[in-house]
Amino acid sequence: MMSVPISATPLCCLWRALQAIVRTSNNRQGKHITSKQRMERPVTLPLAAMQSVIQQAGLDGWLFYDFRRSNPIAHRILQLDPQAMFTRRWFYYVPATGMPTALVSAVESHVLRELPGDRFVFQTWQDLTRLLRAMLGGAHRVAMEYSPGNAIPVCSKVDAGTVELVRECGTTEGPVGPRDPPFEVVTSADLAQRFEAVLTQAQLESHRQAAHRLLTAKDQLLQWIRESLIAVGDGGTGAPELVETQVQARFQAFIRAQGLTGEHAPIVAVNAHAGDPHFEPNIAQDVPLRRGDLLLLDFVGRMADDPLSVIADYTWMIALDDHVPDEAARLFAIITHARDIGIDFIRKRFATGQSVHGYEVDDAVRAVVREAGFGAQFVHRSGHSITTETHGSGCNLDNLETHDDRLLLPGTVCSMEPGIYLPHIGVRTEVNVLIPLASDGGSNDMAEGVEIEVTGVPAQQAILPLLA
Repeated sequence: MMSVPISATPLCCLWRALQAIVRTSNNRQGKHITSKQRMERPVTLPLAAMQSVIQQAGLDGWLFYDFRRSNPIAHRILQLDPQAMFTRRWFYYVPATGMPTALVSAVESHVLRELPGDRFVFQTWQDLTRLLRAMLGGAHRVAMEYSPGNAIPVCSKVDAGTVELVRECGTTEGPVGPRDPPFEVVTSADLAQRFEAVLTQAQLESHRQAAHRLLTAKDQLLQWIRESLIAVGDGGTGAPELVETQVQARFQAFIRAQGLTGEHAPIVAVNAHAGDPHFEPNIAQDVPLRRGDLLLLDFVGRMADDPLSVIADYTWMIALDDHVPDEAARLFAIITHARDIGIDFIRKRFATGQSVHGYEVDDAVRAVVREAGFGAQFVHRSGHSITTETHGSGCNLDNLETHDDRLLLPGTVCSMEPGIYLPHIGVRTEVNVLIPLASDGGSNDMAEGVEIEVTGVPAQQAILPLLA
């Protein structure tokens, strides 16, 4: 399946500020304002690429809706000014062919002026219904930021009432009654990720750079912990014990010294705290790091000097001893095998030009852990989308928390991070999977021969005995 190359994605662009506002009397009368009458503005919307993916999906159009910034996906894809005021409902319809149409309130008739296409302005709710019906005339299948059954919450931004309204407006067409075939609202989940999660070559390279620097910071931290534990063990030196928050602060300093920044501080979790997947070190629960303990480190970062750079996200396990306890070693062997099964699953699918859905990868990874007897202790998805944010808006490797049937696309990055969590111990391994852009520079999800890349390598194959 071929697609129009997308040179830059809205999530990864600097949003343009709105220019001067010009109002006309027609804006307040519920009248049609043609594209010639709208204010001239630079067009930045990748309309050709949007219409290409709409056509590929067999849809008649993509209908964006928002009320008081309730739909951040729409704001990002349409590149709307993050500082502008949006207090009224608006719609923006991108048909499979032809020019888009905006439907905005008379109270804020200036919004969406920077976007291409014609405009309708509504004053009453009756106007809105009538004009929405006119916008959808002839359409049978339209995508919205809606997820049936809320299967993928991150993609479900349009409320049920609005979906009902759109269905009603789409189903009724003049005096002839219901359409045949009937009107259908479908999810935009796979459409949206092509404009939010597909990265540029420069961004993919920024991820690689962040990966190298993060692992350097990790190595610096482990050397510091090793020296501190040895000093405490020697006695007579007066060296105080390290605690989780102290190690977190030092790790953060090492990461920043590498020119990296992140959305949150590293996770530093000892023993039972590692059994909490998203444990956050805090003074009230601080525990010391002592010989014989098991330590989990989860750390993220991206290039601090580039707001469009992409996150790298890894987890390492360390035994604070000269050997690894048998139980921890056994559990870690299970999850590293699961991790490698998942990576191999993705690699083989892309090498042969087969599509890969997020839930399929999770099933493959989870089966390994389940067969080992720890299925109930693997409490989270196998991986998540990574963009300029740690938890990006692309496909997740998930058939547990959600049923993610989105496709993994070339030009995207995701984590691979199975784990087992018990009351007294937790283990997790995490690397990132980078799927290069297709040879044509686009996000062709059926491209044959795409060779995936694992970052954060060498991947940890066994728990590190720090004092060996």
